[in-house]
Amino acid sequence: GILISAPAIYFRYFDGGYRGIDFFGSDAENHYLGQIQEIYDGHWSSGNIYITEGKNDPYVQQPLPAMIVAFLGKSLGISARDANLLTKFLFPALLTVIVYLFFLNLIGRKDIAVLMTVFVMLIQATLIFLNPSAWQPFLLRGEFVGTDYNFISYARPINPQISSIFFFGYLLCIWKFLFDSKFINFRNAYGVASAIILGLSFYIYFFAFSFLSVFNAVLFLWFLYSKDWDRLKKIFFVSIGALIIAIPYFINVIRMTKLSSYQQLSRRTGMAETHQFIFSRVWWGVTALFLLLYRGSREVKIFILAFLTTAFLVTNQQLITGKTLSLPSHYHWYYIAPVGGAILIYLFFIYFEKAVSLWVSRVMMVLLLFAFFYAGILYQQVSFDRQRDYFISQQRYAPILSWLDKNLEKESSIFTNDVLSNFIPAYTRHNVYYAGLLTDSLASEERIRHSFYIYFFLNGVIKDSARNFFYDNRTLVGSQIFSDYYRQKNGCYGCFPDSILDSFIVEYQDFLNKDFVSELKKYQIDYVVWDKDVNPKWQLDRFFQEKVYEK
Repeated sequence: GILISAPAIYFRYFDGGYRGIDFFGSDAENHYLGQIQEIYDGHWSSGNIYITEGKNDPYVQQPLPAMIVAFLGKSLGISARDANLLTKFLFPALLTVIVYLFFLNLIGRKDIAVLMTVFVMLIQATLIFLNPSAWQPFLLRGEFVGTDYNFISYARPINPQISSIFFFGYLLCIWKFLFDSKFINFRNAYGVASAIILGLSFYIYFFAFSFLSVFNAVLFLWFLYSKDWDRLKKIFFVSIGALIIAIPYFINVIRMTKLSSYQQLSRRTGMAETHQFIFSRVWWGVTALFLLLYRGSREVKIFILAFLTTAFLVTNQQLITGKTLSLPSHYHWYYIAPVGGAILIYLFFIYFEKAVSLWVSRVMMVLLLFAFFYAGILYQQVSFDRQRDYFISQQRYAPILSWLDKNLEKESSIFTNDVLSNFIPAYTRHNVYYAGLLTDSLASEERIRHSFYIYFFLNGVIKDSARNFFYDNRTLVGSQIFSDYYRQKNGCYGCFPDSILDSFIVEYQDFLNKDFVSELKKYQIDYVVWDKDVNPKWQLDRFFQEKVYEK
């Protein structure tokens, strides 16, 4: 918890450059903080955290994690951003305990369970130890090949911070319910806990509940095949209990699919028709080595092989369904790679201990533990150093965010640039005209395109230059209007037909023939914030004269 939360805590309390905007670092953290703030503002459904419209829409991203953080923060009387900072320490610390208990109960070895736990918790840094080609850059230059330096992922709120607590909590409870011969009097309690955790995971994270549901199905089929009726009955009742808890979630999904904007959303999130096979070196390597080398408990073998079978099925379900899931790599980074690496550590020490003396094995464990922590600390430090200048530059927005929150009527709709539009929902009680992750909501494609045309106009894209601008910025247009659809389907954001791009050009040129202010007010707008240094071309004083704040 300390290692994971250290950069954010240091920046707020010890870095002289801090003025009020926290060091996010991890991807999409401002979105998750905005979701928490939305709960603070009283919008429990999380229909749309950015714009005024759609507040009561069915939720797309499950709201329970934000509710948990908001409830904790409100109970302690602290703000949403303070609650977010607190949970950067609290939840990873709790997750560390749960992961350790899971591995301890699974393999029965405290020493190896500690190593496996540290590997999982520091996965962005420790994964390089499974890649021999990354060893030399790491040892000689302190580089982490193949990473984005976005900090250890468990620093990011909601997902994977909270969702992983439910994921590993379920693995721990279902293991003890099905296979643990100790504490028989508490076995049923673990069964009830398993059903509750799995049921609640439907309100936590799609990739968590889908993986665990398929895991249950794999175990069910194995118990059916092996005629293990007692365990078959147990997994069946856990699954039924979870499904009962998940009924409101399915009702929400049905409501969502009936909306006209749902098909557009499903396309934007990257759901495409394909039967393309996804090859995972980690999965094939771990599975092959486990089958070849493991000679231990039959129960452990069943459990791990069920996990590995599930990993293959969820990442390649499109072979059967013909439809890809949005961002299937989340299965890999949050579940398959961490657990797969931990399995390899277990296999290594099983055989290493047979080849060397006990003290050599102990020394190797200490050295590996030191290497994991060293890699984790270095990764956090490099991530901080690489991103600090950016967040120092963003502190200039702290005064305006504070003023907006204190002086405007709650739920005002504010038009501003993309950076502020992502900060406002996270740091104030207000909405924005447009924000980058609006594409992940039920907002219509027309609403998204219209907002972009507003920005294009203000940035000086005129009728004569429109065609060149759209073609030169094809990737930008594709990423913002179609999001992940064409990237998943054809390999890049701009890989969509020219005919579609041409239709956007014609639509934009038609937009230019209309009155700008009327088009701007087509959707609710109460205030405009103009950063004259960053967006000098906007010249908003052409359209608005009254000022309520200037600095």
